[in-house]
Amino acid sequence: MKLLPLLLLAALNAIALADEAKPLLVQPSRTVTQPDLKTPLDETWKIAKGTWEVKDGELIATELTAEKHSAVLWHQVGLQSAVIECEFQFDGANVFIIGCDGAKHVGRITITKGVAKITEDSTEVKGVHAGATLGETKLAIKPGEWHKIRFEWTGDKMAARIDDKEIQGAHPSLSVKKARWWFAVGGAKMKIRNVKASEGKAE
Repeated sequence: MKLLPLLLLAALNAIALADEAKPLLVQPSRTVTQPDLKTPLDETWKIAKGTWEVKDGELIATELTAEKHSAVLWHQVGLQSAVIECEFQFDGANVFIIGCDGAKHVGRITITKGVAKITEDSTEVKGVHAGATLGETKLAIKPGEWHKIRFEWTGDKMAARIDDKEIQGAHPSLSVKKARWWFAVGGAKMKIRNVKASEGKAE
């Protein structure tokens, strides 16, 4: 009699895992980077701002007050179509961002404890207002808990899944040639693990 609940639980877990892997815009193809976060990051990564410590399978990011800027870590490979995956945990930080650049900022997903937004950056005026919001969803992020994100872009579109919440957006400026992608963290500190970036392939 106990077997049926166990089979039902296994089936529900299988469905949940399938949903997490479900593509939003593209399928992942070639893996571009998947650091183990137990050894130093390779030369394709560059710390632009803040501190980024690799420790015991986690990447620990902290904004430096003196820099008056979010902590930023670049991955210096331009992906024209991409699937970026990781898990993150708020541990004092107040914002987590994943974005991509061309000659300048292109677009991003910005996550706070209460909301996630996809924005394009062509209309941003630094210090005045952010770029146009293309998609938005409410969140209930609690410090100390791990959450999963899958962030994709291709052509003029971006999409993200944070746990079971999905958002999408489109804007012509997103289709420019990409030079790199990046993580950014506001505050101290943010933990990141299970990082994987892949080239995207149309279904």
